Amino acid sequence: MNEIKNHKINPIPAPEVKKKPRNYSFQKSRKLSQDKMTEINGIKIPSMPGSCYHAIISSLAENKDKFCPWIKIIENTQKYMRMYGGTKAWEDFVSKNEVKTYDQRIKDNTHTLTRGGRDCYGFRLHELGMCIYYFKDGAILYTNGKMEIKGKYYDVVFPSGLKLQTRYRGTGMTYREYGKFLEKGYIDKTGRILNENGIKYLRRFGLESVDGLPFQADVLNVCVELSDTFDQKTAMRLEKIGFIVEQGFDNELLGTILASKLSKLKSDKDVKEVIVAGE
Repeated sequence: MNEIKNHKINPIPAPEVKKKPRNYSFQKSRKLSQDKMTEINGIKIPSMPGSCYHAIISSLAENKDKFCPWIKIIENTQKYMRMYGGTKAWEDFVSKNEVKTYDQRIKDNTHTLTRGGRDCYGFRLHELGMCIYYFKDGAILYTNGKMEIKGKYYDVVFPSGLKLQTRYRGTGMTYREYGKFLEKGYIDKTGRILNENGIKYLRRFGLESVDGLPFQADVLNVCVELSDTFDQKTAMRLEKIGFIVEQGFDNELLGTILASKLSKLKSDKDVKEVIVAGE
C-alpha cells in the first residue's frame, strides 16, 4: 500500500479541442447576410448591430469619404451603440474596469479596422469596397472601391487611385500633415513614406526645402556637450527648442539645429558647450 501511495500517477491528458477558425468575411455569413445589414447613408454596415465596431463604422459612414475628427467619431459611436444595442450596451462598454478609457478603446478599435488580410476585421470592409484611413486626429471611411485579388494578396482600389492605407508601427500623422506631406511628395496617396528626411525636417521647422533637406544656411550641424546634471527633462527641453539628435555618446550629442535657435541651445542650464561644425 505504501508503494502505491508514494507513486506519482500522471493524469490522463484531455483531448485537444481544435478552435473553429473565426470568419472575418460576411460574404457567406449565416449570422449576418448583406441583405440583413443595417444601412447608414447608403452604406451597408458589415458588423453586428450593437457592437462597438458596428457603431464606429456607422459613425464614419454618416460622413463617408470625408475626414471626421475623433470628438465627432466618439460622439456618434455612443449614439449608434445606444441606437442598436440599447443604453446598457453603451454603459457596459464605458464602465469596464482595468482597461483603457472608453474613448481610447474607440480609437484602438478604429485602428483595428484598418488592418488588411483575410484574418482581420478590416477584411469585411474591404470585401464591400471600403477602407478606413486612420490619423492621429481622426479617420475617414472611403467608399466605392473595388477589391482586387492577386494570388494570396489583395488590395482595394478606388476611382481616385487611392488604395489601402500603408500602416507603420508606432507612427502616425495628422490629417493636415498627410495633405502637406502628399503635396510635397514626401508620401504617396496611401501614406507610404517616400522621403523620411523631408517629413522629419518639415515637422521640426516647417521650412521650405529642396529634395527633402532644409536650406543649409539655416541649419547647423552641432556637437553638444552636456553637464553632469542632465536628465530626461533636458532632452525634452532641447527637443522643444528644435535640436534634432542624430547620435549620442554618453554626455555628447551630435545633431542639427536652426541657426536662429543656437543661442537658446547654448543658454540651456544643462548644456556645457556647443561646437558648430566648420567653425
